[in-house]
Amino acid sequence: TSNMNKTILISVIVLALIIGLLAWGRIGSAGTPAAGTHIPASTSPTLAPDFSLEKLGGGTIALADYRGVKPVILGFWTTWCPNCRRDMPRQNEWYLKYKDKVEVIGVNMQENPSTVAAFIRKLGIEYPIALDPQGAATRAYGVSYTNYHILIDKEGNIVKTIPGDISEQDFISLLDS
Repeated sequence: TSNMNKTILISVIVLALIIGLLAWGRIGSAGTPAAGTHIPASTSPTLAPDFSLEKLGGGTIALADYRGVKPVILGFWTTWCPNCRRDMPRQNEWYLKYKDKVEVIGVNMQENPSTVAAFIRKLGIEYPIALDPQGAATRAYGVSYTNYHILIDKEGNIVKTIPGDISEQDFISLLDS
């Protein structure tokens, strides 16, 4: 019966972990929608947390400056992320194609500005890069890993979160928002 009790205890613990992970994935962290979640029009919109961060090359980037002007795609990334290295050049192509209608802001996650600048130069990225040295914006959006995207409509509401690579269709989806 001792082995049976151990088996039952282990089963209960595993089940509790699975339930906890499923609940965490649905809720997300910091109150933001879970990854890959599309917010249906019938729910209350979630206003994107505002931030004001130093812009690579000088000045500041404030998310509120885009509210009422055009939709925004936030891309959270690092220089050491292989998926970011693959995704960012394609994202730059779509930025150049749609920049009059959709803004892209790359949010670097706590790296040295000189490292970030060399990386951006090497890849030829032209969209604005915000530096998040203390991780404030990263925490505000509940981002816990790199190559993570937040789609924000023209009114400043989060409409979708995308873990991993972004597609041109994601850019197009914001044109009508």
